[in-house]
Amino acid sequence: MENKNLKDIKEINQDFESSPVPHDSRKTFWGITIVWLGFVFVITSMITGGGLADGLSFKDIIITIILGNIFLTVIAMAVANMAAKTGLSFALMTRYSFGKTGSKIATMFVPIVSIGWYTIQSAIFGHFVSQIFGITGTWELLILFASAIIMGLFALKGMEAITVLGYVAIPAIIFLSLATAIRSGGLVGWKNILNYEPETSMTLVEGVTIVIGTWIFSAATAIADIMRFAKSSKDAMKSAAVGLLFGNSLLIVCGAISAIGSNNSDLTEVLLGLGLVVPSLILMTTNIFTTNAANMYSSSLNLANTFSKDRKKIIVVILVISGLLCLTRPYQIDVLFTFLNTLGIIVPPLAGIILSDYYIVNKGNYTDLKNAKLNNWTLTPWLTWAITLVLVYSLIAIFGTNESILTRVFGLPALNGIIFAMILYPVIYKIGKGK
Repeated sequence: MENKNLKDIKEINQDFESSPVPHDSRKTFWGITIVWLGFVFVITSMITGGGLADGLSFKDIIITIILGNIFLTVIAMAVANMAAKTGLSFALMTRYSFGKTGSKIATMFVPIVSIGWYTIQSAIFGHFVSQIFGITGTWELLILFASAIIMGLFALKGMEAITVLGYVAIPAIIFLSLATAIRSGGLVGWKNILNYEPETSMTLVEGVTIVIGTWIFSAATAIADIMRFAKSSKDAMKSAAVGLLFGNSLLIVCGAISAIGSNNSDLTEVLLGLGLVVPSLILMTTNIFTTNAANMYSSSLNLANTFSKDRKKIIVVILVISGLLCLTRPYQIDVLFTFLNTLGIIVPPLAGIILSDYYIVNKGNYTDLKNAKLNNWTLTPWLTWAITLVLVYSLIAIFGTNESILTRVFGLPALNGIIFAMILYPVIYKIGKGK
């Protein structure tokens, strides 16, 4: 009877929001890679390619993509290794540095950003569908609401459902992205693509900064919620590398080629311009669904830690709120983008603190969560976070309004936040003697 009860508990808690993922519930390399690729494959990466094409030659675009994604991969691999070794979600890992109660507050910031973008992308998808079928008025609002609800159903079902979605969607995304880029390249000729020179120019440093900006937030936070299911840290790190070096690079290159050949980096719009409505709808659907499902899943884990509630109940509430927010057409509200971008500066130091606590302070080894003696609150991470933000915003004030080389080097506040936090945390920890 006892074994049966344990089995029932495990089946109910198959996503392990409050405990490490046991080894017999871990996934294969391809199982986690398909989920991570689904997360990485998103329209913004394509648009990034178009942004690079505005100021870089095709040769420099390739160099920029490689350098930027190598940097992202280093950060992602560090978090992935940590998650696979501990089996913990990002939210649970914060308990070691912030304390049991402190982590509830710290991890609340991450899902606010994720849910904000989830809502915007859901509304964009609903609007896209409405435009294709010529739907307006109340019926369009219903589609916007339904978009937010339907996408969240995969997150509600958990990692297994997101994995299945990935196996279905990823091949379609890869095929359609490559096909669109090839078609765009054919419009102007591949020789012109390879020899492309922009009318305006940007530096390689600026280009690398743009590439890093596409995924620095998720590569340092949400990836942990996927890679904790890896059978080994080696699998987790390889998966992180495949997602960014292959997945993110592929979409940025396709976006750049489409921008050069069709003067549009949005592959779905390129397909529509070619009269290919069904392929455009497939690409848009698979692209946004995979990213938003993983996005909502990660958000639910963080909020489950904050409110000590069941992950699925939290998702139901979030989906209703997100659906209602979609009715306001959030992609048209500038103040919302400003708010999310501000949080995009505030949150990244959290990842730097976690990495520093694990690799530097604890030498890459955490005591099992069940046996760890954790404080309720610790001052060190909060002090680190506060000082880091002062430094980050000081750099923005100093270099944000000029065109010097230092502006290009220190032009990404999210990255600066991670680096400053990683450096400051062990120093403050040592000064405070770990108290």
